[in-house]
Amino acid sequence: MNGIIENLFFASFVLGLLISLALIFQVFALNKAGFFIGIMTLVLSFELLFSWGARSGYNNATGSFPIWMLLNYQVLAPSLWLFMRSLTDPNFRLRTWHYLLFVPALLELLIHLFFLGGSIDLVDHPAWVWFSEYFPLVGFILVLVFFWTIYLRSESWKSFKSQKKAWSKQLRFLALMGSLSLIGLLWLVFTFTGWKYFHIIELLLVSLFFGFTFLVFLENGAFPTVVKMDSKGEFPHYDDQKQLQRLDQALREKQLFLRPNLSLKELATELQLPRRYVSHLINRYHGKNYKGFINEFRIAAFLVKARSEKENHKTLLALALESGFNSKSTFNQVFKDQFGKTPSEYLG
Repeated sequence: MNGIIENLFFASFVLGLLISLALIFQVFALNKAGFFIGIMTLVLSFELLFSWGARSGYNNATGSFPIWMLLNYQVLAPSLWLFMRSLTDPNFRLRTWHYLLFVPALLELLIHLFFLGGSIDLVDHPAWVWFSEYFPLVGFILVLVFFWTIYLRSESWKSFKSQKKAWSKQLRFLALMGSLSLIGLLWLVFTFTGWKYFHIIELLLVSLFFGFTFLVFLENGAFPTVVKMDSKGEFPHYDDQKQLQRLDQALREKQLFLRPNLSLKELATELQLPRRYVSHLINRYHGKNYKGFINEFRIAAFLVKARSEKENHKTLLALALESGFNSKSTFNQVFKDQFGKTPSEYLG
């Protein structure tokens, strides 16, 4: 039985590692949220690797790699916070000071390396336990409280009901946050009552990684069409990452989305790219159709105007029209689909 659990933990670690790397590499597709959650799931996958090492005896074997050095809980809170900020704030931009949030994680790693192989056991020092375990726990819990506060205020469950086509993405997101909240709660309880039942957290992590894989499997389909040509194969001479940057630059700096009737053809002409290739970039790397992609920029521009004191003399409809929407009904529907509230309810 113990051997089966060992294999399950190791398989879950490999699965979690692959998921984490896939999410981290989304940074090249300008997906900041995926990058941050990937860092966090990477640490959680190392937790399962450590559990495998403890059960198999690897952790105590002579010359074995010190897996415990990879369990840097300091990255959990800042990664989760930046993940939430990138999802809840349409105007979020990664700033230089955000990198300072990871200084404690870097400091912990350097301290580990300094004392590696020495006679001093850091676990025996209460100050180190507070720094490496209690401090990250407090930060993790605070970020989760922040998330659920924002989530309940936004009434996103209404959006979940209205977006039936995106049910798997919504379910995957809520399953992630629910699992992390349960892990955080158990982490807090076990900190004060002992780690006798730590296997509950281990099994939660196993379920998390396998559950996410199953949901992605459902969303993408079990049997993709084999004969369909990859759209990248039609445009082998284009550099996707370079063209994604040009697309982002054209929309942010030139603000092409302010044109109410901006078509995919016009955007492609502006970029001097084939229309089908621009559609491919948006669908593959942003996970949206063309209209949804453009409207996301318009919503962000509207929120900037709505929160500006210089624009407070204008009506919400006027600000929406200035942001690129061509009708009140379209604006209200797009806004409610994204936030689960009408613009007036959202802005209070």
